[in-house]
Amino acid sequence: MSERNNGRYDAIVIGSGHNGLISAAYLAKAGSRVLVLERRAVIGGATVTEEPWPGYRLSTCSYVCNLLLPEVIRDLGLQRHGYDVRPLDPQYFIPFPDGRYMISYLDHEKTVEQIAKFSRRDVAAYDAYWAMWDRIIARMRPLLDLPSPTDEDIEGAFQGPEGERDWETLTKKSIAEVLDEYFESEELKAVLCVGGVIGTNAGPRTPGTAYVKYHILGEIGGHQGAWGYVRGGMGAVSETIASSARQAGAEILTDAEVAEIEIQDGAATGVHLLDGRSFAAEMVLSNADPQRTYLGMVGEKYLPDDLVEGVEAMRAEGSVVKVLLALGELPDFTAFPGKEIGPQHTGGIVINPSVDSLQEAWEECERGKPSTRPFMDGYIQSATEEGLAPPGKHTLSLFCQYARTSWRRRRGQRGGR
Repeated sequence: MSERNNGRYDAIVIGSGHNGLISAAYLAKAGSRVLVLERRAVIGGATVTEEPWPGYRLSTCSYVCNLLLPEVIRDLGLQRHGYDVRPLDPQYFIPFPDGRYMISYLDHEKTVEQIAKFSRRDVAAYDAYWAMWDRIIARMRPLLDLPSPTDEDIEGAFQGPEGERDWETLTKKSIAEVLDEYFESEELKAVLCVGGVIGTNAGPRTPGTAYVKYHILGEIGGHQGAWGYVRGGMGAVSETIASSARQAGAEILTDAEVAEIEIQDGAATGVHLLDGRSFAAEMVLSNADPQRTYLGMVGEKYLPDDLVEGVEAMRAEGSVVKVLLALGELPDFTAFPGKEIGPQHTGGIVINPSVDSLQEAWEECERGKPSTRPFMDGYIQSATEEGLAPPGKHTLSLFCQYARTSWRRRRGQRGGR
């Protein structure tokens, strides 16, 4: 308990994931007394850097940065607190089973040279494809600055030339359908289709997967849609936000798991921890998932039946397996040989031979089986930065789809009084 506040705060934030920390930092900068409670010994939630083996430091969950808004970086002064991100270049290396490969660079001309190896017609189509996404980004980006966009806001954003077509592309089409409209090269479509399913329980031919391309809303170093490595791993994102929050007066406690949110007269008034401590506050913000928050920490006796039913019905099924590796040496690719650091090692490594292969991997998942030939998105950050692995060694982070996992909360596990 804080002696300064006698256990009472203006706001309590449950969980120190980057969104919770951002909320705490903004509230503290506005003059609120803020307490962040983290159940683990390390802050960051899914945005952490950990050392699973001596000398090997990896971003355990999230692994590259893209969607941290420049407004947040500016408002919280994150660069003054050590935030240092650099765009990947090349962005991707994609080896194919026939021994060929494609590399996507930040430089447009270098990228289209790669595309021309597979289809000269697709070079012109590539520009038209990204012109379409640039138009959609221009419509969507202002919506991010609104507290809660209304139907009228969204409708207004998609007015004007091509508005109806852009809305249909974004919300109804599959990523495979969109790519078929622009390209003939199966290899180029294999490269681009993964952006429509990354982290989802859906295949490239599932309607609506074009929306997942919202990732290109982000930018790194002025490069729209680029991904970047954060120096020190993704845990540095959380640490810099936490540093900004602490400078503004926020308190952050670790090893502090919340068992229950206190409810009085229909309002949250504080929290009780598993270790017996209690803290009071004018408001409670939860960075935990809705099922854990409402059904676990609040308790359904305090909630309307329709809210309970809605939260219970939410799908919380994973499709991703994260594999972390300590490497004795860099991979030696058949399509691009060499164990010395090269462009095949410094960006993302995409293993996906075709749209059909990705669709088949998803259909296996739908049948309840792990994919025989999963899509893999690999990153060797140690090839671009010292201090993440012992000298001459490397780390490899693999994001693999699909492996379906269903999470169901048993009724007896719910808390609340």
